[in-house]
Amino acid sequence: MKKIILTIPCALFLTWCFCQVQPAQSGNSQMSFFDSSDLVLPILIKAALKNAPQMAILYTDKQTAENGLLLAKREFLRDVNLHGGYNVGNINTVFPHSDGQPIPIYYNGNQTRTSYIAGVGVGINLEQIFGGKRLRSDRQRLAIQQSEAEIKEGEQAIRKQVISLYQSVKLSRVVVQHTQDALQTAYVNKTMAEKQFQEGSIQVSDQMTASQLYTNALLAAEEAKNTYQTNLLLLEELVGIPVLPLLSTYLNK
Repeated sequence: MKKIILTIPCALFLTWCFCQVQPAQSGNSQMSFFDSSDLVLPILIKAALKNAPQMAILYTDKQTAENGLLLAKREFLRDVNLHGGYNVGNINTVFPHSDGQPIPIYYNGNQTRTSYIAGVGVGINLEQIFGGKRLRSDRQRLAIQQSEAEIKEGEQAIRKQVISLYQSVKLSRVVVQHTQDALQTAYVNKTMAEKQFQEGSIQVSDQMTASQLYTNALLAAEEAKNTYQTNLLLLEELVGIPVLPLLSTYLNK
């Protein structure tokens, strides 16, 4: 009878301990998260690609290259220069010698002969005439191709990260479950060893060994729990929003 009375509180205590360190589970979304990789991974990858800042940078680079291509196609003789000028004065100021000396002034009575000069010129960059526009367009097309390749590479890298973290979360959850089982066994052995020590049926060394095994199991369970939570937080950081509400939203559609 005493054994039965002792077993009930132990079972209640073990149930409480297991609930404290067991990862929270609620609803079908939790089961789908851990058991349906083919359903969960596309959702996680889609969210990660949507929220990843590096992907936003790559998409911006592609848009910049596309805008550059439009400008290259629409430009027309962008280096054409139109210039003009005029000059008014006497012969000394308008037509000086090449060495800077003034030309002798010829008088017509008391009047100095006055001269006027004006002109308009056009300058064209020969690079425009010999295929510069086409080369700039080709360069922008290559920039677009490079941007598209970088986007594919970025998407591939994010997919690999999501898959790796997802598998780490699943594995760490299994480790948590096994450490909980080990913790329960260690607690039962520790409780039985204490009882047997009080009854004098075992030595103190045996009781201390059982107690140490329980402590080790408790530490292993806590470490497994922390690893699981860390992996889950890293996955949520990569995806951009909390994982379980995200899956619940998608799966309930």
